[in-house]
Amino acid sequence: MREALRHRDFRYLFTGQAVSAIGDQIFPIAVTVHVLDNGGSVGDLGLVLAARTAALVLFALLGGVWADRLPRVRVLIGADAVRLVAVVGLVLVMTGTTSTAALATLTFLVGAGEAFFRPAFGALIPSVLPDEQLPMGNALSGMTFHTAAIVGPGLAGILVALVGPKGALLVDAVTFGFSLAMLLLVREPARAFQPRRRVHTEIVEGIAAVRARRWIGAVLLMAMVQLMLLVPATTVLLPKAVKDSGSPTSTYGYVLALGAVGGLIGAVTAGHWRPRRPGLVSMLLLLPFAAEPLALLAGAPLWVLTAAWFAASLGLGPFLVYWETALQRDVPPELLARVISLDWMCSFALMPLGLALVGPAVDAFGRDAVLWVAVLAAVVPPLVCLPVPGMLRFKTPALSRNRGRTPLGPLAGGSKGSIGARRRTTSCEE
Repeated sequence: MREALRHRDFRYLFTGQAVSAIGDQIFPIAVTVHVLDNGGSVGDLGLVLAARTAALVLFALLGGVWADRLPRVRVLIGADAVRLVAVVGLVLVMTGTTSTAALATLTFLVGAGEAFFRPAFGALIPSVLPDEQLPMGNALSGMTFHTAAIVGPGLAGILVALVGPKGALLVDAVTFGFSLAMLLLVREPARAFQPRRRVHTEIVEGIAAVRARRWIGAVLLMAMVQLMLLVPATTVLLPKAVKDSGSPTSTYGYVLALGAVGGLIGAVTAGHWRPRRPGLVSMLLLLPFAAEPLALLAGAPLWVLTAAWFAASLGLGPFLVYWETALQRDVPPELLARVISLDWMCSFALMPLGLALVGPAVDAFGRDAVLWVAVLAAVVPPLVCLPVPGMLRFKTPALSRNRGRTPLGPLAGGSKGSIGARRRTTSCEE
């Protein structure tokens, strides 16, 4: 993977993202502590944290459109600038009497900046790396997210204890400032731009690009199912299971952190391992996610729960690397950011609904029934996806000769036809 870092522009892009990813982990913990320590209710906290996810869902597609319309470095700079201003604004308004609405509004801006950042970042990587080094570059990028999930929560706890939530948010702001400085050094290669059309027309073009690549649409649908039925159930029920095992409730954070080590190892492995059928390998590597609800069903001790979360993340790490690399290779550059934005929107769209429904579902049907549904959601969708054309190789068969280039337009391709860092990242934040 050192080969990828020899490319100047990727090195600056990667370094800035690696630092800001840790800031992303500091943010929700600092905000959570501030709200609860100043008399806020669980409902107040839910509203503030939900504002970030809501912004991601609302602006994801628009972020993809603008990342395809403009030089992507400019979009990244603007997104980091918005997040920097919003975090500094939070520090300035944070008092014991700050309204929940004010905190939620500024948190919403942080999420909006992220909605523009993610598609532009994923679409910029193929511009600053040769095609043969895309897996290594994506592995390095994935490593930063998993490392941040390990280091970030612990660092956030230390910062909050030493300098309080406002001080921790200042450190978060510094990470955005550092990322912004690195982005100013990136020289994005020139590329051809399509004439601008109405926003909804360009969004439809992104959807058509997915329809023309049925394997992409199948993965997006799989992600929506799993992020509604699987991840929320294990996220909500894990802390109670840890408490019932006799350990302090806060110990569940160690389960998540040690689980993230598996994702880090998986991402590193994927940077070196190039399977001939990355789609088949990726779908099979998602099956260990069933270990999480199965361990909860069994009332397993803490070390078994940790092993289950480790196994799930171990498979998720390579899946994300192969998935992101395949998108960058199969989707035309002028459509790539819009397709990535669809991936992000599908990843977050049903997650809040799933989290809200876990409690009522447990009350209505019982804890075990909810967990068995989660087991099915872990196993069935990946296996159902395997027969979809292009799935085994993560490559559209009819388009492979030309790296997926198709004419632009609402009906491009004509055929009918989502995941995971988000899974684990969102789980840690919730």
